[in-house]
Amino acid sequence: MSQPLLALRDLQLDFRTGAGWARVVDGVSLTLHAGETLALVGESGCGKSVTSLSISRLLPMPPARYSGGSIHVQGRDILQASSAELREIRGGVVSYVFQEPGASLNPVFRVGNQILEALQLHQPQRANTAEVIRLLKLVGIPAPESRVRDYPHQLSGGMQQRIMIAMALASEPKLLVADEPTTALDVTIQAQILDLLLDLKRRLGMAILLITHNLGIVGDLADRVAVMYAGQVVEEAPARELLRNPRHPYTQALMRSVPELGHPAERLRTIAGTVPAPGQWPVGCRFAPRCPVARTDCSQHPPRVAEVTAGHTVRCPYWKS
Repeated sequence: MSQPLLALRDLQLDFRTGAGWARVVDGVSLTLHAGETLALVGESGCGKSVTSLSISRLLPMPPARYSGGSIHVQGRDILQASSAELREIRGGVVSYVFQEPGASLNPVFRVGNQILEALQLHQPQRANTAEVIRLLKLVGIPAPESRVRDYPHQLSGGMQQRIMIAMALASEPKLLVADEPTTALDVTIQAQILDLLLDLKRRLGMAILLITHNLGIVGDLADRVAVMYAGQVVEEAPARELLRNPRHPYTQALMRSVPELGHPAERLRTIAGTVPAPGQWPVGCRFAPRCPVARTDCSQHPPRVAEVTAGHTVRCPYWKS
């Protein structure tokens, strides 16, 4: 197989707190090839967004520090990259679409000027109004010739998110990191944004790293899924395989918490307890205090990663039971 576009190997990342250094990402390994979509799934606080920001070294140091592992983008060692190399990679190779687009757009500049700025930084030969309008058309903005002069407050949440996607695409990235791109949007607009990402992936051939807590959206969008819990990847598999045959108790609990269409229930199913805070992780399996099938030794020994089938791994010794 060709060289991966993105390769994380045993990544370890710490944050400095008042009580000292706390590990927030612990031994995460991920691989993403050109044209592929990988969904990184888990509850809030499990380390998904921090992992995605670490790819381009966007985390301020301090309070963050890389304490182990490696990150390679197109074969380049990100942890050893110079400031000039990072400027080229950020936007030029890896672009981000963050949640809450209203907080990411500058409220005092027209959206066309904000897209033009992205072009001037990464594609100066195409930095003109015609290219801005082309990008707006690409992401499905109606009447782009007039919308190019709008301010962010004049646009709906869904339209703002499309503007953010247009800005991310301005540099023609190889990898688009979409961090909860449908947060705070209604269900209809969520579906439109996800359909747009899938269409753009097919048309432009870029890879997508989708950060989400919603397993319900990954089946149609992702090729593979990695499930994170307490700073670790606990299960990874092709999307259809994972949805059809989840093996880790945490993945199974996540799937049970998704409402089923046509099966009304009085109460939604939840996962008891909360994600442990960084620096306060259990000694053994980090999910053991919340796991409905935990055994005595689960809280004593950290589980190793086991292979279920080719391409399907799970961090649980009792996945067969």
